Amino acid sequence: MKPTLAQITRELLIAHNRFPRKSLGQHFLVDPNVVERLISAAGLTQDDLVVEIGSGLGVITHEIAQYVYHLIAIEVDKELLRISRDVLQKLDNITFVGQDILKTKLEELTLGRKYKIIGNLPYYITSPIIERIFKAKDKPEVAVLMTQKEVAERMAASPGSKKFGSFSIFTQYHAEVKLHSLVSKSSFFPWPEVSSAIVVLRPHQTPKYQVKDEKLFFDIMHTAFQQRRKQLKSSLRNYNLENCGIDLSLRPETLSIEEFVKLANGKISENPNS
Repeated sequence: MKPTLAQITRELLIAHNRFPRKSLGQHFLVDPNVVERLISAAGLTQDDLVVEIGSGLGVITHEIAQYVYHLIAIEVDKELLRISRDVLQKLDNITFVGQDILKTKLEELTLGRKYKIIGNLPYYITSPIIERIFKAKDKPEVAVLMTQKEVAERMAASPGSKKFGSFSIFTQYHAEVKLHSLVSKSSFFPWPEVSSAIVVLRPHQTPKYQVKDEKLFFDIMHTAFQQRRKQLKSSLRNYNLENCGIDLSLRPETLSIEEFVKLANGKISENPNS
């Protein structure tokens, strides 16, 4: 009988006298059904180049590699990288990269080729990793990410929702966002303290929103959400936005991205030197 992902993971950890490192947020995915969901959500084909963020022991890397022509496995933990190299040495379509994803330039790895990302992200650095993906010179066609459930819900939230906030706008400004499915704690070893979710990001390859001053746009948005219970006329009083065509008696969570764009662009139109 073929061993399960959970059995393989535990046997590898025991064989190498290794324990998941809490400091690196290591929770190994051991549910084959969730792995299938990740692969399906990415729409992998034999023509694809995939960048895997956090390849761990290489168990999931092995599964992904069966579907694509080449896989670049990024892992900051040198010991795990050594183990996965050993486990996957017979596969010739994997390149291992021992780097911190936050210090990695994706365009230098992919060399101008189209690519997709799959990653089981450490919860404590999810936001910086997503920001890194969006700021890449060459953006992926799609990024299928495992994140904390609450974070995924915030990314996909709509205006008017309690979960809609500055991170929702930041993510949706840069990509089409879809909360694909929820993942139980029991799908990991060891179990994390919180539930997870698969979120699918399709970065805009060209800007979707016509923002005249991106810094001003994000400054206004962040300032508004720092006092999300207050009306815009109160939280944004220092920006003098009375003539921007937006009802300033509203609270920030009710505004769409387009309306925040209108606020920022209206500010510039009103005072080009602001």
